[in-house]
Amino acid sequence: MASVSDFVSEDKGAFSVTVNGFVPRTAYVPFNQGDSAAEVLVNEGDHVLEGQTIAKGKDSSVQATIPGIVESISVVQFPDGRQGKAAKINLGGTFSYVGKKHGKVNWQSFDASTILLMMAEKGLVNTFEGCESLSGQIKKLHAKSARILAVRLFDDDPSRVTERFIAQEYLKEIVEGSAVIAKAMKANGVVFVYDSKMALDLSDDQKSLFPMPMTNCGVSVEKYPAGFAHDIASSVKKMDAGAPFAEIGNRDLYIDAMTALAAYNAVVLSIPLMERFVHVTGDCLNAGAIMKVKIGTTMGDLAKQCGWFKQQPAKIVVNGIVTGFSVSSLSIPVTKLVKSVAFLPAKKALRQYDEQCIGCGDCRKICPVGLYPDMLFRSFQHGRDGTELEKQYAATSLLCTNCALCNAVCPSRLPLSETAMLLKGIDDEK
Repeated sequence: MASVSDFVSEDKGAFSVTVNGFVPRTAYVPFNQGDSAAEVLVNEGDHVLEGQTIAKGKDSSVQATIPGIVESISVVQFPDGRQGKAAKINLGGTFSYVGKKHGKVNWQSFDASTILLMMAEKGLVNTFEGCESLSGQIKKLHAKSARILAVRLFDDDPSRVTERFIAQEYLKEIVEGSAVIAKAMKANGVVFVYDSKMALDLSDDQKSLFPMPMTNCGVSVEKYPAGFAHDIASSVKKMDAGAPFAEIGNRDLYIDAMTALAAYNAVVLSIPLMERFVHVTGDCLNAGAIMKVKIGTTMGDLAKQCGWFKQQPAKIVVNGIVTGFSVSSLSIPVTKLVKSVAFLPAKKALRQYDEQCIGCGDCRKICPVGLYPDMLFRSFQHGRDGTELEKQYAATSLLCTNCALCNAVCPSRLPLSETAMLLKGIDDEK
């Protein structure tokens, strides 16, 4: 484990309010957000309404985030390094959701299948780790899962504050959204995982939303990692809370505060997923903020709302300096995956080129689950031509929690964490 003081943002904890982002004149809305096989439902020149479904997959959908004309459909770069098609929508017309009052529906009268269908239709994704269709994840829960819903109320990456902020400001909605998800997955138990330095006091009315066992688990976030599935499961088991929580494991469903809030909006208020809270920060900006922005807003538009740059950024980091991604263009759009954007100057931008492994062993020493990341890297490099020992090590990639500490300490700047993720993907395809 590592001290979070090495990773925290310069404005960590400085936000008590959120700012509504400017409605962009142009939004670049990606079609594949949580479902890799989405069918495009619009053409160039079409007029779309705010909230209109423009792409639909098996377990998720994508909505137009602003009303207007689809100027073009083209391939764009996404924050996670991938490329894909997106609709370029030029603002025009009236809004269907912005500025409107939304009454609550009696979601408790819905059965699990109806809630799952609503989640898919409203474009819900789970951003606990990556970006995956929430209804799809629930449908794929392992038969041997304990069916525990774990709700994380703090950020897994200590350099951002988005989840913590949302949990503090929207706890009531998060709790009800978690109850919605628990019903959809037919959960046997629900646990709220929070920073032990912060109080979590749920009212009797909030607790009554859960017909299944519900508990809280305070964890110390002073050491990293603390917020990944492996860490949460370990902390819950140490509570000795009894059944069903003693059986929690990696096969259960883990969500973050942002996912629970989106579930509340989608099922309780009938609002599609069209906005994201984004922690915008960095020494290059004139100001930092927690902003509620339309999906499809560009990185450049985020910077403009923060007063633009006092110095040009050498690096743009999305979703945190430990577990996030580095992007190179201000034209890259905010997707459902994005939680934070940091504009960093040259003095804080690490060199990007990698070198040969020097065999220092630092990655092995810091790995919280005892893996050998360097051996995983070699196994991936050698592929089918690797030694039998390297192939055996490759199988251990399934234990990787994606904390990325190996990347942080590697003096050769090797993509060790990314390699483990690729190896896990290869194993899943077998």
